[in-house]
Amino acid sequence: MSKFYLLTLLGFVFSLPVQAEQRSLEDVIEEVNPSVVNIVADTDDEDQFLGAGIIIGADGYIVTNAHVTENARKITVLTADDVEYDAKFIGADNKTDIALLKVEHPLGFEPAHFADSETVRVGNTVFAIGNPFGLGNSVSLGIISAKERDIEKGPYDNFLQTDAAINQGNSGGPLFNLDGQIVGLNTAIFSTDGKNMGVGFATPSNIVQWVAEQLKKNGKIIRGWLGIGVQKLRTDDPEQKDKLVVASMTEDSPAAKAGMKVGDVLEAVGEATLRNPRDFSLSIASTAPDTVLPVTVWRDGQELDFEVNVVEMPDKKITTDEEPEIAELDVENSTRPAADFPELGMKMYFDDVNFEFTVVEVEPGSDAAAKGIRAGDKFKTVNSQKVFGVEDLKIKLKEAAPLGKATFLFVNDSTVDTITLNLR
Repeated sequence: MSKFYLLTLLGFVFSLPVQAEQRSLEDVIEEVNPSVVNIVADTDDEDQFLGAGIIIGADGYIVTNAHVTENARKITVLTADDVEYDAKFIGADNKTDIALLKVEHPLGFEPAHFADSETVRVGNTVFAIGNPFGLGNSVSLGIISAKERDIEKGPYDNFLQTDAAINQGNSGGPLFNLDGQIVGLNTAIFSTDGKNMGVGFATPSNIVQWVAEQLKKNGKIIRGWLGIGVQKLRTDDPEQKDKLVVASMTEDSPAAKAGMKVGDVLEAVGEATLRNPRDFSLSIASTAPDTVLPVTVWRDGQELDFEVNVVEMPDKKITTDEEPEIAELDVENSTRPAADFPELGMKMYFDDVNFEFTVVEVEPGSDAAAKGIRAGDKFKTVNSQKVFGVEDLKIKLKEAAPLGKATFLFVNDSTVDTITLNLR
């Protein structure tokens, strides 16, 4: 129903523009329902998996979850008007749990259309269509409960959370907005018994569309790679707050060849977003190989510019989404000899496997204690330079003595802190 707003001021009446009339939910559902299919996947073990899929091309392309079609020897697609097709498996990306299927000679396929998931807001009304428990196309209504959820399902987790009912069999089905556009691919639920508890997760449409196009073109996913691992930077410097820092780097990687170093604070990397490590990884992964990215970093109090050539992500290398496995060290029970650094007010030992120092003891009242350093904290660099042992650290501290301070890069679990300590 159109709404009119009247404003009265000094006897004059002003009418605001009439809002466009919105289609009824029933009409939108009726329009998009034919774009949703039911999927039956038969395996060699005679198991049968049920799911849903979305027609994204009148030429027969269908997108669904990779886990729906995993190990399938036969995939059957059933349309909303009960027409059955055999589907060909085109490819899958396990990192995002997305698979692409193809039906040959489809009749009257009505594809759905993608929305820009970047425009989705918490509170938006959405509806899901799927195949819960094999019942066939079923609709559930809800809202977007949250965005950018990381449920530790894969390296590129960036889920939309919804309270629209999603159950077994909904996997691979669409989450629509009220305009009938796909905002997400229903992928997972949080549940204690395998049934809907109002916490469902959908892969954003922008990711779904990019993966589907890659699979259609290449049969696999080609991701860009710089060879760095980044983490959120925590610092007292107001000019450097809420930025990303290079926390790890693969030897002979594009970033290393360009001159970047562990400890560099990222100011700009092409058009990649620097909001958080996950979004940064997604941005770089979606960058085509052979793209040259202009990079600006902050190092030793100055800005430096580089050009980094993006390459195709290797299958078996430490990448931005796969950090090196670091051995756990028991500080209290360690037999490693601890070196005393009175100028820092700390005792530490050096781990020559992971090339990092671990703090064993912090002197009460020292600058280190005042700035929150505790036993068990680890650091890898001093003044943006890697440290290669006790003697190397002593040399670097001696070099920093005229300045009266040194900046350390502490890397603990999922956080990175740059902490400047006054030297005695």
